Amino acid sequence: MTLPQARLTSCPVSKNGRAPAVYLSDLLTKTGGVEWQKKAKAWDKIIGDAQIVYEDADVVAFHDPEDSPHESARVEGEIRITILPKDALPTLMDLSVRHEALNARMLFAVQQVAYLLGLQHTGFEVRSHILPPYQHRPGFALHIRAGKPPAKASAADSGA
Repeated sequence: MTLPQARLTSCPVSKNGRAPAVYLSDLLTKTGGVEWQKKAKAWDKIIGDAQIVYEDADVVAFHDPEDSPHESARVEGEIRITILPKDALPTLMDLSVRHEALNARMLFAVQQVAYLLGLQHTGFEVRSHILPPYQHRPGFALHIRAGKPPAKASAADSGA
């Protein structure tokens, strides 16, 4: 059995070796490809009165009190944490090599939240919603979910 070859794509790089300051989501918005359900907000406005779990100079992680419409209902004891960069970036698709420090800070925040909440012993998942209909407003975020095991696939779903 031959597997298809993956096509590697990258963001365009200018002559000075840096990625241009053009975001994919901006291009899609200008061409009518993205319609955000909500307007962009500063990170501190998104958090409101939610409990902050971790914060440093570049990122903040907080208990997310609001469920997105496309997510499943919470179960008792489920943990939902959102991690945001303090300097807004529209989507994960806009993150590039020139954001090396932000990449490191976001992943470090995931680790710190896991250690602070003891999730390194119980397991968790990390998600990022990218573009509508999954992402409701411009603003890159990582989401930690724990305490609700994934649904088991039925025999019909697994092809067995």
